[in-house]
Amino acid sequence: MIKRYLATKPMVARDHQQHHRVATPLELYFDLVFVIAIAATASGLHHALAAHHLLQGVATFSFCFFTVWWAWMNFTWFASAYDTDDTAYRIVTMVQMFGALILAVSINEVFHNGSMKNMLWGFVIMRLAQAYQWFRAAKNDPTRKATCQRYGYGLIITQILWAIVVFVLTDYAYYLLPLMMLIELSVPLWAERKEATSWHPHHIAERYGLLAIILLGEGLLGITNAITPLLRSEISLLTEALPLGLGISAIMFSLWWLYFKMPFAQLLEQRRTFKAAFFFGYGHYFVFIALAAVGSALELVADTVTQLNSTTAAEHPVSPLFAMATLTTAIAVYLTSLTFIRRRLSEQRHYNLISYWLGIMATFLAIDAVYCGLDLVWAIWFTVIAPVVMILIHQKGDQ
Repeated sequence: MIKRYLATKPMVARDHQQHHRVATPLELYFDLVFVIAIAATASGLHHALAAHHLLQGVATFSFCFFTVWWAWMNFTWFASAYDTDDTAYRIVTMVQMFGALILAVSINEVFHNGSMKNMLWGFVIMRLAQAYQWFRAAKNDPTRKATCQRYGYGLIITQILWAIVVFVLTDYAYYLLPLMMLIELSVPLWAERKEATSWHPHHIAERYGLLAIILLGEGLLGITNAITPLLRSEISLLTEALPLGLGISAIMFSLWWLYFKMPFAQLLEQRRTFKAAFFFGYGHYFVFIALAAVGSALELVADTVTQLNSTTAAEHPVSPLFAMATLTTAIAVYLTSLTFIRRRLSEQRHYNLISYWLGIMATFLAIDAVYCGLDLVWAIWFTVIAPVVMILIHQKGDQ
């Protein structure tokens, strides 16, 4: 009776060669929750850096972003291999989304007082729901039964370990975070060694591209915050708001262009191996966290612009040099990680290295420009050079 109302289908492996496989409306709806979580994470980093809590802020940001990215990534790869889109699957996905919402609203608490208890509840809800999906797949896919069971048991064991770390070993929790993150990362490596799941290369590339767009959206928010204080008169609109806003827009557009210049779908299709999936899937942590950090850095640029155009002293003053250094560092991490992934997947390594080193050298021009006294409004344009150089060289390499 219950089965009939749930309208369940056998959760068999999807065809990884299926034509025109695209993201489903449910996956797009699922991503909306992570818009909230990513915004909270980027905001936490911005406030930490503005208050000059550099090491603590970066460490907390790295951990919080890991929980967000890891939950999204596990859902995405499972959906690529086993999405049935039936009633039971949708209900479990709703539970995962609820857990993600709890995680999202708990991120500020982690930044402010270091408490991870509420965040853990959200994370555990998501992960246990994901474990149920894996056990369901194990029941219906005898070929990969052992792989699915490894995933399911691995998720349950890691959640028990998280509970012990956060609720029992509270005084040592921060020291144990790197170990717990490594344990989480090891579960797919252990499970996939048995028998690889049937993930779809084009579907995976599209899903990663969609998350990249969400992260780039944080930068668009930074644009509006940067130019808002400059819209007080026609003079500042022409001499400051226009060049600054256009410069930041050029940065975000070039970062978008460079990402989608990479033919990840074709590269994954040509090299649909465990190693390729590992480098692509895990390597994107650094791509995505760098994009989130770019959004935070642009908020620092906005703080600097506000201070320079305000008559009252800021509670936490941000220097133009610090804002620019943060922005260029985030862009450098983005360029490095993107180049690393393409280098592992592509045969055109010569063009990858040339574009990378030219791009990295170009990122330091913006810092030098601010250090030498150039106004931030104009120095911001130097940060556009690095991704544009890489785009042009990749364009030549693709011809």
